Amino acid sequence: MPLNTCPDCGNQVSSEAANCPNCGKPLNKTSEAQGSKPESNNEPPPKTWLIESILTTIFCCLPFGIVGIVYAAKVESNWYAGRREIALNASKNAKTWTLAALFSGIAVAILYIIFVVIIGIGAASLGY
Repeated sequence: MPLNTCPDCGNQVSSEAANCPNCGKPLNKTSEAQGSKPESNNEPPPKTWLIESILTTIFCCLPFGIVGIVYAAKVESNWYAGRREIALNASKNAKTWTLAALFSGIAVAILYIIFVVIIGIGAASLGY
């Protein structure tokens, strides 16, 4: 019975073992022999919303955009660490906060334009 080396702990493990007895790492013989990742890791990570949240932070609404950046930064790290639900939730929260920053920035711009028009009309009617 030949021995293989565990890729995590370096222990000698039987080639017929499903898991390393020292660290418990699953030993997927077929994927290691082919040089590919296991099937579950081939799925792409969810959208991070990082670029969008940075742009909305700069151009629209600083507080909401920063929250979007924080959630966006958590997406890929959690995805590749195997915490898929946390990554999906972070992506959803990043989208929510990025869109909140965008729409609040648009609302502030519209209110500003209305305010300037009202002040302009008021000043014109008073003869300034």
